[in-house]
Amino acid sequence: MEFIEKIKSLRLKNNLTQEEFASKLNVTRQAASNWENNRNLPDIEMIISIASVFEISLDELILGGKNMNDITKN
Repeated sequence: MEFIEKIKSLRLKNNLTQEEFASKLNVTRQAASNWENNRNLPDIEMIISIASVFEISLDELILGGKNMNDITKN
C-alpha cells in the first residue's frame, strides 16, 4: 500500500471524516484532501503528527509495515 493510500485507509479505519482528521492536525480539510488525492505530500513534521494521531510508528506509516532491511535488500 502506498503512503497516500495508507493515510486514507487509516482515516477511514478510525471513522474520521477528512474534516475531523484535518482538525486533529490543525490543517484545512483541503490539505487532507490534497494528500489523499496525491496532489501534494505532507512535510516531515506533519508526517510525524499523522503517525501520532493514528498511534503508529513512522515505519508503519511510511513503509506500510515493511522492515527497512527488506526495502534495502531489493
